[in-house]
Amino acid sequence: MEKVKLHENSYFIEKLNTSSIGDNIDECLSCGACNSSCSWFDGHGGPVPRQMIKMAVLGLDDALIKSGMLWDCLLCNRCTQNCPMGITMSKVVRIGRSHPRAFELISADIQTGIKSRLSTGDVNGLTREDFIETIEWMAEEFAEDVNDPNAKIPYDLKGARFLYLPNPRELGINLLHLSAMAKLFYASNQSWTMSSKHTDVTNWGYFVSDDEIAKKMALMVIEPAEALGIETLVLSECGHGYHVLKVLAEKLIGRKPEFQVISMPEFVLRFVKKGIIKLDKTVHPFPTAYHDPCNLGRKSGLYDAPRQLLALCCKEVVELIPNRENAVCCGGGGGMLQDSTSKAKRMITGKAKADQIIASGVKNIAAPCLSCHRQIGDISKHFKLGVKVDTIAAMASRSLVLPRNNSK
Repeated sequence: MEKVKLHENSYFIEKLNTSSIGDNIDECLSCGACNSSCSWFDGHGGPVPRQMIKMAVLGLDDALIKSGMLWDCLLCNRCTQNCPMGITMSKVVRIGRSHPRAFELISADIQTGIKSRLSTGDVNGLTREDFIETIEWMAEEFAEDVNDPNAKIPYDLKGARFLYLPNPRELGINLLHLSAMAKLFYASNQSWTMSSKHTDVTNWGYFVSDDEIAKKMALMVIEPAEALGIETLVLSECGHGYHVLKVLAEKLIGRKPEFQVISMPEFVLRFVKKGIIKLDKTVHPFPTAYHDPCNLGRKSGLYDAPRQLLALCCKEVVELIPNRENAVCCGGGGGMLQDSTSKAKRMITGKAKADQIIASGVKNIAAPCLSCHRQIGDISKHFKLGVKVDTIAAMASRSLVLPRNNSK
């Protein structure tokens, strides 16, 4: 039997007992409330929150690292909702992932994506030249789509009020989504731009718990945005991208960015309320269930705006039970979705969300996060749910009522 090594100078004990209140692993009561909230905790293996905490408390560094639980955790913080001592599991796990030996276990896909992001500005390796070629080609199609020869998809426009930061999928496999977002900006009648110097809302430094990498990636967005003199950075529908740039950025870079940060649904709702963007909810004449992304909702507090916008785009908004701060994770978070070898695990982590969707009886789901969008689509196919998954902004774009002279 392999001997279990107890570290007297444990990395976990040193790093995880530094808070004046909460997040100190020595304060764990071993009550198990965290376990009951975990999407994994259903006899299928995977991380067990209480077990991870106790292994860290005992200085079982090697055993915890080898268990794989640190990398299987979804960082969803659902377990944190029930912790009587206020221990934030995502902080605990991210510190665990930063352990030198744990860091070696990062998936090959994430390692490759980080290298591409730092060298080109895009996890898929899209260069500035690739970006310009793609946008200029799309602009021609876009002008035809809105029936306006003067319509553009601008980039590198100094002094624009809004800057749109896309998800890398929008410049690769999902160009139609980017076109849909451009249509929403066009309908807002506001000055806006994209930037050829940063084309990626994601920040995989957050997943691997390397704050230096996360800082570099954040600055790759923030500094070019400030150079353009924009008022507001509008983020593509990305949960962890929003959490990093909206909630964590100031601490990461040591100062406040010189602009506001909002999500695309927040942007659209703002101009709907002003009466500038007009929507027709009859385009989606069916009830649609709203999925709360963990990074947007539980970890960043964005609950209402996406729901309000969805209500203007469809017949009825259906709430999944439970929801908001107690919402069930889709099962693709924590870097799981970014690992191409994780499909089997993701179908285990997604089972709780699949059961929730089945219980709702609804066949249309909306999520303001492209990662959740993909994961829910995958579990729908795997569990034969037969549901259609959309993002909130994509539904808003289809619901747009453009001026008569701009309609086809």
